[in-house]
Amino acid sequence: MEVLNFREELEKFSNQTGDHKHMALATCDDNYPTVRTMSVIIYNDNIYFQTGTDLHKYDQISANKNVALCFDNVQIEGIAKIIGKPLDKNNEEIMEKYKKCFESSFKKYSYLDNEVLIMVKIKKITIWKYDAEQKPYRVFIDVDKENAYMEYYFVVQ
Repeated sequence: MEVLNFREELEKFSNQTGDHKHMALATCDDNYPTVRTMSVIIYNDNIYFQTGTDLHKYDQISANKNVALCFDNVQIEGIAKIIGKPLDKNNEEIMEKYKKCFESSFKKYSYLDNEVLIMVKIKKITIWKYDAEQKPYRVFIDVDKENAYMEYYFVVQ
C-alpha cells in the first residue's frame, strides 16, 4: 500500500469524470438489487440525477440510502438524499447544468409532477489502473476520512 495525496487524487478523479456522465446506478432494498444507466451531473463533489417517484429506484433509495455508481474503471459508493423537485428554486444552478448537458432528458422529465432530484454524497471512490508494466492496481479515495492510497492487485497465475 502506498499513501497518496488526497487532494491530488480527488482532483484527478474530477478531471477524469468531468461535470457530467452516464453512470450505472445500483440500488438495493429487501435484498433485491437493481442497476440502470443514469444521466448525472457532478457538482461540488456530489452527484445529482433526477427520477420519478413511481419508479423502483426511488422506492429502493427511500428504503436504503446506500447506493453505488460506476463508469469505465471507476466505482463510487455514496449516500443518496432526495432534495426536492428538479425545478425548485434552490435547485436552479444544478438544473441549469443538467439542462446544458442533457437537454433532451431535461425537457422530457424535469416538468413532470412526480419527478425528484437526488443528490449522492460521495463516500468512497475506487479506480482501477495499470502501471507502465501493465500491472493492475487500484486507487482508493475515502472522502470522509480525506485519505487516498494505492494498492497493487496481484493475480494468481
